Formats: sequence, structure tokens, C-alpha cells
Amino acid sequence: MPSSHLKINNISLYFLPLAAFFLLISSAATNIFIVLSVISSIYLCIKNSEYEILIKENFFKVSILLYLLLVLSCIYTIGNTDQITDVLKKYVKFLYIPFLFYALCVMNNYKKVINFFIAGCTFIMFMSYFKYFSIIDFDSIYRFLHEINISNTKEKIINNNTSIFQHYIIQGIILSFYSYLCLIKAYSEKNYIFYFLSFLSFYNVLFMNDSRAAYILILILLLLSFFMILKNKKLKISFLILLASIFFTQFSTNLLDRVKVLEVDIALMENKNFNSSLGLRYIWAKVGMNNIYQRPISGYGAGSFENTSINFYEKNNIIPYSKYVTRNPHNEFISISTQLGFIGLILFIIFHYYLFKDSRSNHLNLGIAITVLVSSIFNSAFYDNMLGLFLVLIISIFYKNQLKIKTD
Repeated sequence: MPSSHLKINNISLYFLPLAAFFLLISSAATNIFIVLSVISSIYLCIKNSEYEILIKENFFKVSILLYLLLVLSCIYTIGNTDQITDVLKKYVKFLYIPFLFYALCVMNNYKKVINFFIAGCTFIMFMSYFKYFSIIDFDSIYRFLHEINISNTKEKIINNNTSIFQHYIIQGIILSFYSYLCLIKAYSEKNYIFYFLSFLSFYNVLFMNDSRAAYILILILLLLSFFMILKNKKLKISFLILLASIFFTQFSTNLLDRVKVLEVDIALMENKNFNSSLGLRYIWAKVGMNNIYQRPISGYGAGSFENTSINFYEKNNIIPYSKYVTRNPHNEFISISTQLGFIGLILFIIFHYYLFKDSRSNHLNLGIAITVLVSSIFNSAFYDNMLGLFLVLIISIFYKNQLKIKTD
């Protein structure tokens, strides 16, 4: 029996690292390894009778409570069975967090997860450059994957010039965090290879990606690194020169292009055409604000956003509205408040409060807290499959890192 437990531990040791490695490569593989890691964590938790660790941190209690409230809201929800099932299936990630944290504690594979994550992101980043400069013909790869029924990748990434296997927003956010992580490792380990990787991913996000959320995230993380990581005056001067050069090179053109897109979006909105990136987020935000005004305390229940949006469009004579109907308002605060009202919204704000409170000025943890917050503002982060899995993974790393600090 002990040998069987040892085999399980040895196999489980690689579940979370492999999930981290495949984040930007394969949605299916990431999901499988995350679920396997959670299952093995539950098994080990029961075997070791260490249930208290699952509520060790206040943050874990809030995460579990958020999901339980979603389950309870099924009693009064206006959503149908399919909508309810969809939401409960996607927000189950809140329950993953304490189990992934426990897996990291038991397996003690924290560094391995970090290294596998860096390896996977590094591979995708270089592939992104190969695609952007047409060194590799990815269209033939996508056709092959589609023909053998593995993935319809080209539709998922919206034919972006730099995205490889994930949507450009997801790739942009993950590479932004990767850039920051490499900078931390470069500074702490005095390893110039990580400085090089950090710069390449920074350039990739700002100059080659179209995600505004990623722009905002990487610039915030860049400023954070400037004030908290770079102690050396020469490095600070070099950083300022680099930052100044950015706004007088290709990024300025890229930024102007994105501003022009916003101007077009605003012009469309003035004519009550919301079929644009900004327009959709605007109308979904209006739906969300109306929802919390109409039902402020408990919200409309799990899986209700789609139905509330239809009711809003019909009541306000917004036609045709078929393109504006969605289950995903691309803002987690709007999504949570629609389903759980002020109770859920306050709980989700506390969720972020604990992340910042528990970061304790630790560079990596503060970067994780910022990544989770920015992702939640510009996307329904935990509703989204891959972005949500990425966030629960780095949050589990956050608390393992905090535990390591406490025990040092």
C-alpha cells in the first residue's frame, strides 16, 4: 500500500507543472491536468485528514462562499437549466483554489510549476515571433489540426497576427505576467537570460498584440517593477530611457491605431450601434448597472445575465439586439453583481482586498494581485475557461509563496 501511495505522489507531482506548461498551448491538456491535480489533492486531503488547510486563509473562505452563494441562488434564478449549469461549471474554479494550494504544499513542487510555466510561455512567445514575421506557416498547422478534429484554433484566436493557440487577449495577459515574472527572476538570480526573455515578451505584448487589457496590465507591472524591483540607479536610468523610447517608436503608432479604433467605436455608439469592442462592453455595463438597481440585494441568480440583457434591450427598444446578447459581460464585477447582487459584489471586492492585503509588499504576490484585478475589470475572468484557470493557478502560487515567506 505505501508503494501505491508513493506512485500516486510521484505521478501527481507533475499534474500542476504540466497544467502550467500547457496554458498557452492546449486548453484540453490544461483542463485535464488541473482537474487531475484537484482530484489528487482531494484524495491526499482525505487520506491525511488535513481539511482545515482548505480554509487556512480568509481568502479561501471567501472563494468557497462565493461559489456556495451561486449554488444557493439557483433557488430564485431567472436562468434556465442550461444557463445555470454553464455558470456553475465555469465558476467551480473558485473551489479549485484551496485544493491547488494544498497540492502545492503536499507536493512541494512550487518551483517546478514556475519553471514549467516559464518554459511553456517561452515556447509560445518564440512561436509568436515566428508567426508575426512569417517564418512558419501557421495556417497549414491550423488546417491540419482542424482536419484531424483536434482543434478549430484559427476561429478561437480570431486570426490574430501573434496569437498561436489561444485568444489574443488571453495570450496578451499571460505573457504580460510572464514578462514580469522573468524580470523578478532576472533581478533575484542575476540572470541576464531572464532580462532578455522579459524584454522579448514586453515587446511582443506592446508592439505586436492588440489587447488593450494586456497593454494596461503590462504597463502597470512595468511601473511596479520600476518602483519595487529596480534598486540600482543605473538600472533605473536605463529603464527610463527604454520607457521614453517606447513612446517614440512603433508603440506610439500602435497606440494611435488603437485610439482610432476607439474613436470609430464611439461614433458607432452615438448611432446606437454597439457592435464593437467598446460598444459591447458599454452596453453590457449598462445592463449590469440596471440589474443591480432593479434587484440590489440578491441579484437575479446563477446564469441570469443573458436573460436580463434581453429584457433590457427589449425594454429600451435597442434593435436589433441579437449580437449584443451574451452570458459573458466581459467584466467579473458586473457578472457577479448581476447574479448575486450587492452581497456577491461586496464579497468579490473582499476577495480582491485579501489578495492585496496578503501580498505584504512581496513582488511576485503583488504582481499576481494586480493581474487578477485587471483581468476581472476587463474580462469575466473566472467565467472564461483559460483565463480563469490561469488565475486560479497563480493564486495558488500566491498563497504557497506567502506560506514560504511566513516559514522563512
